[in-house]
Amino acid sequence: MPNTLDAFAKEGNSGLIRKKDLIKSSNLKKEFLEINQHLYGKLKHTETDTRARSKEIINLILCKLVDEKINSLPDSVMAFNVRKEENSYELLVRLKQFFKENIKDRYKPIVNENENINLNKELVVLIVEKLQNISLLDSSKDVLADAFEIFVSRLLKEAGGQFFTPTSVVKFMVNYLDPEIDSKIIDPACGHGGFLLECKDLMLSKIKQKYTNQKEIIDAKYTEIVSNLYGIDKDSYLAKICKLYIDIISQGKSNVFCEDSLDPNNYRTQTADFIKNNHFDYVFTNPPFGAKIPIDSKEILEKFDLAHKWDFKDNIWVKQNKLIKKQPPQILFIERCVQLLNNGGKLGIVLPEGLFGNPSNRYIWEYLGREGKILGIISLDQNAFQPYTCNKTSILFFQKLKIVPENYQIDFAIVCNVGHNKDGKIQYKLNKDGSIKYDSGNEPIINNDLLDLHLKIRESNEFNYLEEQEVFKLNFNQIKNNIFIPSYYTGVEKPLKSLEKNQSYKLLSIADLIEKDIIYTKNKEYLPRGDEIGSQVYGLGDIPFIRTSEINNWEINLNPHKKTSEEVYNQFKEKQNIEVGDILLVKDGGPNLIGKTAYITELDTKIIIQSHIYQIRMLKNEENLDSYLLLYLLNLDIVQKQIRAITFVQGTISTIGNRIMDIVLPIPSELRKRKEISKHIKEIIENKTDIRKKVLSLSINSFDD
Repeated sequence: MPNTLDAFAKEGNSGLIRKKDLIKSSNLKKEFLEINQHLYGKLKHTETDTRARSKEIINLILCKLVDEKINSLPDSVMAFNVRKEENSYELLVRLKQFFKENIKDRYKPIVNENENINLNKELVVLIVEKLQNISLLDSSKDVLADAFEIFVSRLLKEAGGQFFTPTSVVKFMVNYLDPEIDSKIIDPACGHGGFLLECKDLMLSKIKQKYTNQKEIIDAKYTEIVSNLYGIDKDSYLAKICKLYIDIISQGKSNVFCEDSLDPNNYRTQTADFIKNNHFDYVFTNPPFGAKIPIDSKEILEKFDLAHKWDFKDNIWVKQNKLIKKQPPQILFIERCVQLLNNGGKLGIVLPEGLFGNPSNRYIWEYLGREGKILGIISLDQNAFQPYTCNKTSILFFQKLKIVPENYQIDFAIVCNVGHNKDGKIQYKLNKDGSIKYDSGNEPIINNDLLDLHLKIRESNEFNYLEEQEVFKLNFNQIKNNIFIPSYYTGVEKPLKSLEKNQSYKLLSIADLIEKDIIYTKNKEYLPRGDEIGSQVYGLGDIPFIRTSEINNWEINLNPHKKTSEEVYNQFKEKQNIEVGDILLVKDGGPNLIGKTAYITELDTKIIIQSHIYQIRMLKNEENLDSYLLLYLLNLDIVQKQIRAITFVQGTISTIGNRIMDIVLPIPSELRKRKEISKHIKEIIENKTDIRKKVLSLSINSFDD
């Protein structure tokens, strides 16, 4: 029986495809996704090296790109198609020859001699059939970005914390910094080269606008632009693909090197000749990040200020001589980028949002403040890097300066919509009835705040406590405690400002109450929290193990899913020392759980609480500040908004961490008012407790005679 794919190739195809026959795809990623789904369906029952297959698919897509580049005339016959007289084996042989002649031979220094298209012939037919009628170059400004997102991103994540950067993020960052035509530009974690290509496109448009109809000048300037693009990547495959891709697209010679950007002392000679400190006008990058891939080499760490211990003395952070044992790569990349910039050079870098507000990371901003000025902070929606990671990120824009002004304006923006949801599916703007909005050309409008954000930022106003703003400017001297998170100022500073002049309230932070010995801590730095008992001891008895989901409506669910033994309880009893009047507050978990509170009553003391829960205890009832009043204050809308504003996503969970110290409570100034509130809350707690007692006392025999 003949192979069905061979039969389809012979009978179903009309013949040769010419350049003029190619059509634009409205959604190239969707085409790639369908290919991936077909491949998965055919390969799910076989043992396959996924990384190797992904590389082969990229090689095949590069063939398609080169085919479109070299066959530029309308009547040019495309090599990338299944021809009428061919079977699948003949197609594979022909494309292998095309790959050799037009990629291996043409780009010899980049492509290894032993490299080839090693996909089996059936899969090659499947991919070619899907793409042969499409013009990749007309369908996407960054074809490999779309391809990498579908075929390679998951592998990069597994290999070392690398995440595909959405095209809209890349485009916005380049448009915001707006590099000049003659700029030297580098991406020290370049991946497939998305930032470099976007810079190339922007600068080319500037050349064409400046030298209208002057082809020779445009061509010369274009060659110069490409020669000023530099990239480094630690992954040899990515470095190779980046260089190959840029050379194919630009028809020029790029400068891309396979090195560890953080280890310049061990650069190869050729790399060291090009990549020098204080040399580049712009740095654009999205470095790998994560605590699971730390840099622990002393040889590397000792070259960075940010790899040293910093202490907070006399209201400033001071670098110490002591080297820390390890540091997440994203922190070192910040300093490496600053090293590469010349005086006046500008940086755009994607970073985890925690760095912009964590108390433990505030020394980073001390370092940056000495090296230059913060140009802008853009907080991205949590879906920005979905479906590949739920890490919430922000963009830092920075300018290196020898003389740093004492005060200046910083651009802030909150991006709520990035054009896709958590599953990576496109999101469109909707009418009030839920139908999709269309533009004047009858095209659906993608709901992406990044598309014109650089223009909105240029026109934005100063921060106004009386207005609702998602884009605004803030003076450097208005920054509180080195917190560079836009939502902190819209969600924390804005509502509190409205109360500052109100004599009816006294504003005190959690840290203030700790300093006054009103709230208990062991060292005045961290609130007590629970523990993890280990899943192996679940089910050994009837002692409730209280997790975040067991806290709601000021109460604890004493019949949780997880319980343990009296013996395990005794191991934690003294340490946790749960007492009546303690308040539990969820610090980590799902965003809808963080900030929920429970009041410990006489019914709740024999429990073990999870490590994701803070245990807050009032030491004394000073000026009618008791646990009932504190419970009330913690649940005020103005306080809950602050909690939401300082909630960051780290990995798969959200957390407020030690930022809870910055939470400000609007305490009524009048002692009479405080006493009145406490009395009311006490009555509520007592009524709820009484109801719980009655429920607990019920049994199947309660109403027997």
